[in-house]
Amino acid sequence: MHSTENKRKAIGIIGGMGPYAGLDLERKVFDSVMATSDQDYPDVMMISASRLIPDRSYYILHPDKENPCIGISYCVKKLAAMGATHIAIPCNTAHSPIILNQVKRFIEVNGIDVTLMNIVEETYKWVKENLPAKKLVLYATQGTYYSKVYNLFFDAQKNDQGQQEHFIVEPDDLDKQLIWNAIYSRDYGIKAFSNPIQNQAVENFRIVTEKMYAQGYDTFIMGCTEIPLAMGRLRMPITKIDPAKIMARALVKAVCPDRLKEF
Repeated sequence: MHSTENKRKAIGIIGGMGPYAGLDLERKVFDSVMATSDQDYPDVMMISASRLIPDRSYYILHPDKENPCIGISYCVKKLAAMGATHIAIPCNTAHSPIILNQVKRFIEVNGIDVTLMNIVEETYKWVKENLPAKKLVLYATQGTYYSKVYNLFFDAQKNDQGQQEHFIVEPDDLDKQLIWNAIYSRDYGIKAFSNPIQNQAVENFRIVTEKMYAQGYDTFIMGCTEIPLAMGRLRMPITKIDPAKIMARALVKAVCPDRLKEF
């Protein structure tokens, strides 16, 4: 992380992971701003570069294949040159250490003067500030599950008594496959059909969510930027945590804190 105190602060977004992820985060940034005119909004720059950034889950599971860090790092450099001071990657899987640590190293080695925001850290901060001690169900890609990026971060956080208060729970393997299909299926998955969402993708999440709710879980982290598109159509007495919305608010707080809306 570098100092950006003497620069005009601006938001940079690395989009394209999937196709609507960057647009979704940008919309949530603007939705988080108190404004009475165009000029009240922060400067936001976005690069959507799907062709430059191979699938993150595939790389985590097959690290000898195409490396998404190269494309992500290229976008960081471009956004910094455009004036971005605080950069967000709207992809939970890209925050897995095998990917994010390479991007951080690129920033450090090249002396790029930006702050790279972390969607997992920001999500935990929100959970800690707003929810009592409890277990939270994580919906995510196979890459995020495999890397344990949420689990490891939450497990490392302790209260003043040295105790963990918030725990990550994962669905079973069959339900993880339903989630994976809802995101990646070429027949109905959200990556292939973002607008409109296919009913089968929503149905997959309904099946898993009803099962987890019956087991006593009522709080769900939507740990992939596509998931809120489907989960938003579920009408159940549950708490849905959207890391992208939390990240958007963290970005606004970083660049223009006096204009941050109430949650």
